[in-house]
Amino acid sequence: MSLLTVACSQANTPKKDVITEADVTQASEASLYAQFNQLYYTKFLYKAAYNEADKVTETNDQLLSYATFLMHAVNTTYDSLNLKLNDDLDLMASGKKSKMSIDALDSLCVSNKYIEKYIKLKEKNGSKVSAEAKELSKEALALQPKIEKIIMKTDSPLNDIECKKLK
Repeated sequence: MSLLTVACSQANTPKKDVITEADVTQASEASLYAQFNQLYYTKFLYKAAYNEADKVTETNDQLLSYATFLMHAVNTTYDSLNLKLNDDLDLMASGKKSKMSIDALDSLCVSNKYIEKYIKLKEKNGSKVSAEAKELSKEALALQPKIEKIIMKTDSPLNDIECKKLK
């Protein structure tokens, strides 16, 4: 009887949680969508920074650092899902379902325009651009022509695509 009691009590013991590949994929996808959300909420910050990026400041340096980090994080998350941002943009350009929404793409476009404008300003003024900032900026801007092409072809009945408004 005691063996039966011990066996039954062990049968009710919860098994140790095991993290599966599906769990990791689901967490990575959630991370990607959280990053898209973060991009969306910083879009107007980068639009304002773009419009006011007329001198080198510590604030602009920090915004540059954050913008390049966000783009790097998006690329890293795509890689963790065994996807390529470039391929996802191709899907979007062809009208197929992609991971990225037009809002996230617009946000990425705005922050990239800020990166591009501020890096040029720093170089023009002879300000030092760190090797890390140069590398992350290069990575962020690599897909900008494709991003802008998609943005420019996208209809916006509400005129809410901010990247189109930046000159």
